[in-house]
Amino acid sequence: MIRTPDQRLRVFVSSTLAELADERVAVSHAISALHLTPVLFELGARPHPPRELYRAYLAQSDIFVGLYWQRYGWIGPDMDISGLEDEFRLSHSIPRLLYVKTPAPEREPRLTAMIEELQSEGSDSYRSFRSARELGRLVRDDLALLLSERFSSGGGADAPASRASSTERGTRSLPVTSTSLVGREHDIDEVAKLLQTPEVRLVTLTGPGGIGKTRLAIAVAEKVDTQYDNGAVFVPLSSIAQSDLVMPRIATAVGASMEGSRSAVDVVAEHLADGRVLLVLDNLEQVVGVAPEIDELLAACRGLEILATSRAVLRLRAERDYPVGPLTVPPFSQWPPLGELASLPAVQLFLDRARAVRYDFTLTDDNASAVVEICKRLDGLPLAIELAAARTRLLDPAALLVRLGRSLDALGTGPVDLPERQRTLRATVEWSVGLLDDEEEHMLATLSVFADGWTLDAAVHVAEVDEDRALDLLDSLAGHSLVSVEANDAGVRFRMLVSVRELAAERLAASGDLADVERRHAEYFGALVENADWPAERQAEWAERLQADEENLRVAISWFLTHDIAPLPHIFRILWLFWQMRGRMPEGRSWIDEVQLRSDALDGRAHAELLFTSGVTAVEVGDDEGGLAALDGLRRLEGQIDDPYLECAALLAVSWILPIVDDFDGALEAASTALDGLRAQNQPLMAFAALTVGMLEMCFGHDEAASEHLTEADELGDQFDNSWLQAAARSRLASIAVRAGRLDDARSLLLESVGSDDAEVSALTLTFSLVVAAQLALAEGDARRATIALGAADGLRRQAGLRAWPSTRRGEAELAMSVSKEMDAKAFGDAQAEGSELSHRDAVALIRDVAAPIA
Repeated sequence: MIRTPDQRLRVFVSSTLAELADERVAVSHAISALHLTPVLFELGARPHPPRELYRAYLAQSDIFVGLYWQRYGWIGPDMDISGLEDEFRLSHSIPRLLYVKTPAPEREPRLTAMIEELQSEGSDSYRSFRSARELGRLVRDDLALLLSERFSSGGGADAPASRASSTERGTRSLPVTSTSLVGREHDIDEVAKLLQTPEVRLVTLTGPGGIGKTRLAIAVAEKVDTQYDNGAVFVPLSSIAQSDLVMPRIATAVGASMEGSRSAVDVVAEHLADGRVLLVLDNLEQVVGVAPEIDELLAACRGLEILATSRAVLRLRAERDYPVGPLTVPPFSQWPPLGELASLPAVQLFLDRARAVRYDFTLTDDNASAVVEICKRLDGLPLAIELAAARTRLLDPAALLVRLGRSLDALGTGPVDLPERQRTLRATVEWSVGLLDDEEEHMLATLSVFADGWTLDAAVHVAEVDEDRALDLLDSLAGHSLVSVEANDAGVRFRMLVSVRELAAERLAASGDLADVERRHAEYFGALVENADWPAERQAEWAERLQADEENLRVAISWFLTHDIAPLPHIFRILWLFWQMRGRMPEGRSWIDEVQLRSDALDGRAHAELLFTSGVTAVEVGDDEGGLAALDGLRRLEGQIDDPYLECAALLAVSWILPIVDDFDGALEAASTALDGLRAQNQPLMAFAALTVGMLEMCFGHDEAASEHLTEADELGDQFDNSWLQAAARSRLASIAVRAGRLDDARSLLLESVGSDDAEVSALTLTFSLVVAAQLALAEGDARRATIALGAADGLRRQAGLRAWPSTRRGEAELAMSVSKEMDAKAFGDAQAEGSELSHRDAVALIRDVAAPIA
């Protein structure tokens, strides 16, 4: 018999020995950290045959952990399967946690078959991992959860605590609705119960457009929001037409940085793995191809649940389909009292929306039968009822009912391959559009080209009408409830319901005007960027305005990629600042790469702008190869750029790239020349040049000169309202203060570098500040906290697919070496691992703690 002295639970670890040696050590540490006993079979001189020994070990273990990568393992004498597979098959009676390492380009066929068998049986789930450190974290967390689920005696004070979230509750993500939700109380309770069922991870609200799926999803999410560590995260997908863009959109919504080359699924999975989160994925029907990635995400994130809205099911085994039904009006054996009629959900909805356009509208004995019949004729579809109720501005219910009947008879149904209810909704929307005159209908069709809303100025340009007429037409369409109006500090913005936009887009395509309208749309948004170069002040407001039209910009860029790439290098150069301020660099990089494939068609100026943007974005996402390719192109253009500004911009890009090849002298010379030229031209890019010169001067130990340039960058960042610049400059100034022994100044500057709003701190500048926090902690004799800060910087970069900036890599390596000398190897490694697991918010908290004034 094999017994542990303290009789603790035993965890059997099954794997091949040589190829997963580091992983076995990581798993052993993770098991021991939970005060369990790892049981690992090792080869060596033993009195019993290996098979007899590992079977004895396994027979007396309580939990099975399987680790698999590329090798199938050794097949012993008289055996048809390897010891690895034998261990798995013998473990069926105890809880199993399985982990598969990726990538595995040389996986042996028999191991592939074994893993595929696991998948097909569906009795065990497994998680993917890439490194020993990641595996250790997964095993630790999964064991903790397994213990609470399988070995706990139940609830009460003695029950183990559930796994803690790695992130704190963030700001509200759910949209604030402006109208009441009527008649969905039962649905809200039922869907909420589904989400609270342990085995349910994915619920899809299905039904035709306009049935109210989105409103129901928001209401359910509001009800269960507090049951999730970081609340419910709303992800609107209606403007996305490609499945491969869904995961990047989810990453943006949850706050996971997508810079670099890592897959979006991996980034989101790592970001969400540690906490309970509800994702509300709205309008999935046009991107159902993302279903396999959603399944992969659910498998990787034990605490993740998804509430989706879609016109079609995703066809995943994990999916629970919840059809959202209409607000039906039951048949009456005799006419009920007025109060009973008024309590019907469909009638309640009609009354609520009618009062929005006629505040004194009430249900009376005279109009009740017409109102009820309207709701029945419209099949209880919420959008149809809302559109009909809006017509009470002009028509009483009886007249509306007559008009409704004629329109439905005339318009008929939609395509026969559409679901019945969708054909009914099509008829409803067509009826509403049929009430428009020719000019209004043409305007509605034209406006369908916009994605996620538009401004009055955009409508004037794209529709080719004067402002007064545009206002009249928009007001009319808003009165028909075909266009909604939103007013905020940025001005008035118009939107169109998705179902209305779809029908209007069909009308536009059939009109023969589509090509001209798409061209005018692209020209307008191209000019919006081209004619508004970086402002010398209020850059945050400028970025906010661009973000409001981000979907339209994407549509415009797609048009230019198809029809005319010539304007794109200039557009990209201007958008680079926006991408940086709003964390959109990966998307920009993909567009840059596409244009570079056809760069031979560009003139010299466009080519220079493209190389500038390619170079600086490559440095920011850690793409050294791409940066060096841009460097070669920029050097070939030396002396050929007939534009002083572009010449300076090219030199600045060169200064960012040269440290990759350790040419710091050349980098400083290029940056200094660029700074002199940009100052003379008074261009906003001089702020980045001043920051660059300051950072490079630091590399040479010229701290006084560096401080002057960094202070200039900080002041310009304040003048331009660019918090990214200020954060970067202040973290560098804090580093200089630490080196000079002015620790109080360093603390103050470090606090300023992260500001007061955690969400506004970019991942890149946060890593700058973490490195300085490590310097400060080391200077104060706290090597462990310094190591945690360095680990956090490394972890956040890994999550985002980043590396340290080329100009800072050498200094960071020297700092890490200094810190490691203050600790033994194990303590250093443990502290690094602890730091690498910190979330964005936790990392900011660590910086504030390190920088807090000493009492």
